[in-house]
Amino acid sequence: MTPPPPGCAALGAPRARVPSPQARSGLPLRLLLLLLLPLWTAAASQGHSKSGPRISAVWKGHAGQDHVDFGPVEPHTVLFHEPGSAFLWVGGRNKVYIFNFSKGKNTSVHTDCENYITLLEMQNEGLLVCGTNARRPSCWRLVNDTAVLLGEKRGYAPFSPDENSLVLFDGDEVYSTIRKQEYNGKIPRFRRIKGDSELYTSDTVMQNPQFIKATIVRQDQAYDDKIYYFFREDNPDKNPEAPLNVSRVAQLCRGDQGGESSLSVSKWNTFLKAMLVCSDTATNKNFNRLQDVFLLPDPNGQWRDTRVYGVFSNPWNYSAVCVYSLGDIDRVFRTSALRGYHKDLPDPRPGKCLPDRQAIPTETFQVADSHPEVVQRVEPMGRLKTPLFHSKHHYQKVVVHRMHTSNGETFHVLYLTTDKGTIHKVVESGDQEHSLVFNILEIQPFRRAATIQAMSLDADRRKLYVSSQWEVSQVPLDLCEVYSGGCHGCLMARDPYCGWTQNRCASIYSSQEPVLQSINPEEPHKECPNPKPEGAPLQKVSLAQNSRYYLSCPMESRHATYSWRHEENVEQSCEPGHQSPNCILFIENLTDLQYGHYYCEAREGSYLREAQHWELMREDGITASHLLGHACTLASSLWLGVLPTLVLGLLVH
Repeated sequence: MTPPPPGCAALGAPRARVPSPQARSGLPLRLLLLLLLPLWTAAASQGHSKSGPRISAVWKGHAGQDHVDFGPVEPHTVLFHEPGSAFLWVGGRNKVYIFNFSKGKNTSVHTDCENYITLLEMQNEGLLVCGTNARRPSCWRLVNDTAVLLGEKRGYAPFSPDENSLVLFDGDEVYSTIRKQEYNGKIPRFRRIKGDSELYTSDTVMQNPQFIKATIVRQDQAYDDKIYYFFREDNPDKNPEAPLNVSRVAQLCRGDQGGESSLSVSKWNTFLKAMLVCSDTATNKNFNRLQDVFLLPDPNGQWRDTRVYGVFSNPWNYSAVCVYSLGDIDRVFRTSALRGYHKDLPDPRPGKCLPDRQAIPTETFQVADSHPEVVQRVEPMGRLKTPLFHSKHHYQKVVVHRMHTSNGETFHVLYLTTDKGTIHKVVESGDQEHSLVFNILEIQPFRRAATIQAMSLDADRRKLYVSSQWEVSQVPLDLCEVYSGGCHGCLMARDPYCGWTQNRCASIYSSQEPVLQSINPEEPHKECPNPKPEGAPLQKVSLAQNSRYYLSCPMESRHATYSWRHEENVEQSCEPGHQSPNCILFIENLTDLQYGHYYCEAREGSYLREAQHWELMREDGITASHLLGHACTLASSLWLGVLPTLVLGLLVH
C-alpha cells in the first residue's frame, strides 16, 4: 500500500476524522497535502559522499530576463558566449538568436532554409556562423545583425546536424573532424583544414572514433606546442568480456609539417594515442565510455597543472568523474613504449616535435603509423588513481568553475547535466590527495522539462547558459535562496557561494555585509551564533481512536539518520541509505497512549535538526464547522499560491 502523506489516514482504515467533508471523502485534501508537503520542508543538511545530490530546486528566474522561449521547436542548438558579456548567441534552425539578458532583449537573424546552425565562432570580422544548408555546408558572417553569405565551406559544418563533429580554431588555423565529401568520406579523420599545410590522420589509427573535445596547449618551447583531442573508439580487443568502447586522448605537434615520403607528406606524422582510465579498483567499477571533457587552466599559468575533467559512463549508464593533469598526459606520450612494437625506437622517437619546421623521418612515421597506441595508460590524478566520485545518475556534460570563498579558500564547483534535463551542482574541496566531494544541489533550469542540448559557463559573470529545444536560460551560480533552515541550514548546505548574513542565506558576491561561512566541512553548523536550529512548525490533526495512521518525513539528506520520536521515545529510525525517500511511522491502531507530539529529527554527526513536528489530538467534535471553513480556505489559498511551483517541482522529482 502506498502511504498517504502526513496528516492523512491510511486508505481502508477506520476513519481518522479531520472535520471536513473533503477530508472525509479523502481525495482532494489528501492529494493537496501529498503534493504540497515536499515544498513546505527545507533540505538543509549535507555531507561528503559519492552519492547523488541532496536538494532539488526549481529555479524560477524572470521571464524575458533569465528565460527566453524560442517559439518554434529547435531540435538542435549550439551556444556562443564571450565571458563577461551580457550577450548570448544561439544557433538554431535557419536562424541565429541574439539574447541580451541584462536588458531583457532578444532578436534573431535568418539564414537559408533547411539550415541547421552547428558552429558559432567569434573572429575579428564578426561572428562566423556555419550550418548544414540543405546538405551543402556553408558559412555566413554576422555583421550588425545581418548575415552575409561566405559561400560553401566544407569542413566547417557537417552535412547533417546529427553527425559527430568537432571544429577547433587557433588564430588563422582551423582544425576539423568533419568529412569534406558526403559519400566518399566515410573514414573519420582529424584534419588541419586551414593553416601552413593541410594534414589528416591515417585511416588506420582510429577505429570508428566519436570525437569529444580538442584543445591547443602552449608548452615551454613554441615548436613543442601540442594539439590534444579526446575521443572514444571501438575497442580493438575482441574478447567477449571486453568493453565495446575505449576512451582515448591523442596528441599531435602543432608545428607538424608532414613527412618526407609520398605516403606521409599529407598526414600527421606526430600522432599518438593513449587510453584514458577511469575505474574504482576498490569496488571493481569501470567506466569506459567518455561523454564529455572540460579543461580547467592552472591559475598560475602552468600548463602542466591544467586539470582535465572527464565524464564517463558504463553500460548501465552509471557515471563517474575522473580528473587528469596535462602534465601526466604529456609524460605518458614522451616516455611510454608503443603497444605491439618490440624493437628499439627510432630517433627521433615517434610523437616527438622537431624544431625549425623539420620534416619527420620516414622510419619514425612508419613506426608510429603502424603502432599508434602507447603502452602506458593515462590515470587520474592523486595517489589512489581513482574517480573523483561515481554516481547512479547518467551525466552527459560538465563545466567547472574555480571560485574563492570569503575567507580565501579555493573550491572547484562542477555543473553536470543529467539525462533527465537537470543540472547537478557538485563541490570539490581540498587538494588532489585529500579531496572531499559535496553533492549540493539539483537544478531544474527550464520552465518546461527537456533535455539539455548545450551548456556554456561564464566564470566572470558567474552565469551558466543552457539551452533545450524550447528555451534558453541564464542560471546564476550563486543560488542561495533555495537553502532554508536558518543559519544551520545555510551552512550545512556547504555551498561555497553562500553564507549567512543579515538573517538570511545570501551570495558572498552580492552581500555588502560580512558573510559567515564555515571553515569546518565536517560540522559547519557550529559556526552559527545560535546554539541549535529552529524547531519545525507545529502541525495538528484531530483523529478518532482506533484509527490507522501514517506519519511521513522526507529524507532530504542521504547522510543523516532520521528518527520519529513520540514524546521521549524513538518509535522509528531510518538509517542513511534507506531505500524509501521518506521515513515512515505507521500507527496501526491509535490508542490513548499514542496521542500527543511527534517529532521527525535528522541527525548528521553532531548536527540535529527538527524536520517535522506533529500533534495528534483526540477528536472531540467541537467547532467542526469552523475548522472545516478554515481548512478549506487554507487549502484553497495554498493550492493557488504554489501551483506554478508545484508543477515545476513535480518535473524535478
